[in-house]
Amino acid sequence: MIADRYGPVAATVCGGFVAGYSIRESLGQDSFHIESSGKWYGAFVTAQWAGSLAVLAAVLVLVGIHSRRSSVLAAVAAALGSVVIALPSFAPIASNQAVTTNALGAGVLVGVCGFIAAGRRFPSAGIAVGLLGSMLLYSAISPLRGPREGRWMDNLAPQYVESTVPLLVLLVTASLLVRMGLRAPVIGFETSDAAVVGVLAFVYLIVYTYLGNTTSTATMWTFAVAIAVVLTYAGALNLDGRDGRYLMLGLAIAASGVSSLGWSDTSWWIFAAAAALFVGAVGVGLRLDLSTPALVLLAVVTATGLLSIGDSAVNVVGTVAYCTLYPVAIGLAVGSMQPTRTVASAIGPLIPFALTLFWVSAPVPPRVFGWTDGTPEDYVRPIVSLYSPLPVGVVVAVIVIVGCLFVIRRHDLAHHDRVSDSSGP
Repeated sequence: MIADRYGPVAATVCGGFVAGYSIRESLGQDSFHIESSGKWYGAFVTAQWAGSLAVLAAVLVLVGIHSRRSSVLAAVAAALGSVVIALPSFAPIASNQAVTTNALGAGVLVGVCGFIAAGRRFPSAGIAVGLLGSMLLYSAISPLRGPREGRWMDNLAPQYVESTVPLLVLLVTASLLVRMGLRAPVIGFETSDAAVVGVLAFVYLIVYTYLGNTTSTATMWTFAVAIAVVLTYAGALNLDGRDGRYLMLGLAIAASGVSSLGWSDTSWWIFAAAAALFVGAVGVGLRLDLSTPALVLLAVVTATGLLSIGDSAVNVVGTVAYCTLYPVAIGLAVGSMQPTRTVASAIGPLIPFALTLFWVSAPVPPRVFGWTDGTPEDYVRPIVSLYSPLPVGVVVAVIVIVGCLFVIRRHDLAHHDRVSDSSGP
């Protein structure tokens, strides 16, 4: 039936996209200021808190569904996750609290997507398309939604916010997930995998909070990155085969986010082209194993962040690379390296959300807080422009991606040798 063939893919794409977009949209506009002021609740309104909480929520949902072996529980979780994300539209949820509630709702949706995918190639790729698509295109899509109440969180006074995702979109997504959750079979589940990624998400949060946040020096930040990389590698060794290398891919994608694109409200056509390139590259990767060229391309694109020539000029090479080659590199890598088990298929694409050392706290010139940055009122922003941290951040990110490439290549060679030895004369 058509529903059985395409329904799980549509559900995981929609669920992943809504979850990823909800995490990004819930973040406050003054989180840098909160961290620099040392306020006690600063750690609970950051992107790192949201990403780590989403991973932990997804893991708990997967454990709960499989321990009860109930597809009905998956459908209930899908409805509950959507309700939690929609809650600010019906209840007085302050912007401080919305980071937590949206992360929990998003994590629940990702857990349900992981249950529906169950390690199958196309639904698993759907999770990655949804989550990573929201990461790639959030800054382009967000301006298209029109003005929304600012999510200021510098004090504990209520600053009520609306749902991060339009309610109609949430309703459609919830309906898809509920239906596919009820139809999905309950298959094997590795509790050890869940324990590994749960511990990893918690350690990411600790490392960011105490070593690598936006107030850290370049030296401390680099130390935090080293700890995160070593622990991710250790976690990958504890996962089975392709699942371990999928975790390393998540680390490489997280590192590539060290530079980011700024979109204007007239760049919709570039955003549409980037989305098409990304989805098309995933399709190609599902048919051809191009993991090595994809990771090489990812490292090259990340390195273009070093070509920044000052705040007054646009890094044209880097901007073009991140608009065109970046979605292709990620799409090819994701399609070529699909995992085989449930936890990795759900959590791998969440790693860039749960490891924010690169896209949030990489070393940048000292920030100046004020109502204006000195830009003239008649200044016309570029259609798309690339923002990069200090060179040390880009160099470290490239080193991490190259390291992931070597680990993944080593795994592929070891797997090839095992197959050759077992194939007989």
